[in-house]
Amino acid sequence: MARRYTITPLLPSDAHRVRLSWSSRYTPQTLAQHLSAYPGLSCWIPESGEYVIAGPWRHRSEIIGILELSANQHAPVLLDYVSEAAHEHGARLLVMQEQHERRSPIFYANVGFTLIEQILVYELTVFHPPMPDGRLRFERVSPADPFAFGELLSVDHTAFSWLWRNSEAEFTDYLADPQVDVYLGRNAQGEAVSYVGVTRMRGWGHLDRLAVGRDYQGQGYGLASLTWAVWLLAQRGAHRVALSTQARNRRSRALYERFGFHRTPSFDYDIYGRWLGEPVPLDDEVEIHDHRLKG
Repeated sequence: MARRYTITPLLPSDAHRVRLSWSSRYTPQTLAQHLSAYPGLSCWIPESGEYVIAGPWRHRSEIIGILELSANQHAPVLLDYVSEAAHEHGARLLVMQEQHERRSPIFYANVGFTLIEQILVYELTVFHPPMPDGRLRFERVSPADPFAFGELLSVDHTAFSWLWRNSEAEFTDYLADPQVDVYLGRNAQGEAVSYVGVTRMRGWGHLDRLAVGRDYQGQGYGLASLTWAVWLLAQRGAHRVALSTQARNRRSRALYERFGFHRTPSFDYDIYGRWLGEPVPLDDEVEIHDHRLKG
């Protein structure tokens, strides 16, 4: 006789009972905090100990991410449960990001997920960074400046496709990191035409975001912004600069490769998704389409 099981919501009071996987990012305490903040999105099977932890992806309630999956034979039904819960919460897409844990394409096909993005990672060794040409003036963005913050959101939302737009909450969390700086690029007329976001580490830097507003694309602002960002990181002691972009974004890939960035395929990863309604069109290309590598 097959063993009976029951899928139930994962509650904060269950956090101490869950046998977290050895690679889990959570402790019982942080799991309870997460479940309190995002109720109803995670579930488990108490009889087998299998579980799924889910929550907003990049602070966006319309996209729910599978943050941790510990399941064998019951993975399909657990993910179905989370899909229904996410749909009830108004989400349009459920995603699984393979940055830290990889599964076979057969697994994703069996659980109803399809490949929606392939992320390619690039790196540049900085010897003699080119000097910025001065065509853009860059100013640091402060969350305390609502006007500049609004300009930042405007550039971001016109530059990026739906999947990669930053929410206000994502920017707020991002800017709170002491190693992060975000700069608006202004043209001679003072218009905010681009922005760059960088993370500074000891001896290296990461170009997290680089975007040109849609109305200003095709005018060389992407190259000007990239040149300035690499120059800035080099001035702060970076000997290497890393970034990532989408495989289908031929424009950004060509720009980075012409600049001297080279691929580091061992760090590439895929993002799989399950649409919870009508799919949202994803632009094939934008001028610059990078994103921050996050754990």
